[in-house]
Amino acid sequence: MPDILLINDNLLPWVMLIVASLGIFIWRFLGLVLSKKIDKDSLLAKWINAVAFAMTTGLMIRIIIFPSGALADTQLIERIIPFLIGVLTFLFFSQKPIIGLLVGVLAFSSTVIYNQNF
Repeated sequence: MPDILLINDNLLPWVMLIVASLGIFIWRFLGLVLSKKIDKDSLLAKWINAVAFAMTTGLMIRIIIFPSGALADTQLIERIIPFLIGVLTFLFFSQKPIIGLLVGVLAFSSTVIYNQNF
């Protein structure tokens, strides 16, 4: 029986990337094929949309309130204020959501640099 772990250590990250990509793209392809048969205003579609938004919101709040890694070295106020600035910018420029993201990242970077140097 061949051992899967005998793959060259240099190739293992690439194999993992390909397997993960296939897992993602299979579901995206099925979504594309089946999307024509699903009514976007149906109760099921609205429920799926609500669950997706809830998961995204929960993940964002978890990252802000309980950060890990380098983000854990920042203060809570350094994470909350730029987040709120980014959300308000996002709401103000609803036609271009990338602006809210960029302003939020710029605000976070500015607060961290300011607090490290002053």
